[in-house]
Amino acid sequence: MLLHLGLMSPLTPRRDFTKCNAGLSFTNSDLIASLTLNDKGDSLNASYYHTVNPLTKTAVGAEVIHSFSSSMNTITIGTQHSLDPLTTVKARVNNTRKASALIQHEWRPKSLSPFLEK
Repeated sequence: MLLHLGLMSPLTPRRDFTKCNAGLSFTNSDLIASLTLNDKGDSLNASYYHTVNPLTKTAVGAEVIHSFSSSMNTITIGTQHSLDPLTTVKARVNNTRKASALIQHEWRPKSLSPFLEK
């Protein structure tokens, strides 16, 4: 079990903040969860990734993004599954009705052929 905490805020020569992000993540053998504050504190992101079956590389994930300035939320859920050791299928959908699917085939080591549909 790992717990990470981080803060990123690069300074410019004028000594002002161009970005200020802070994050917290939790990692276990089969899950990753994180909470980040981005865009100078304007958006809050929460994400979760869980390995359901390591043998088939089946996993599910979710992300929630809240924008404080617009009071809008975006919720995305997704999944992945290996059909065989060289082929993976991934899909995701969000609350704005955007959906995408990907079939990825590794035809030789580190050479992928992705097929994406939105």
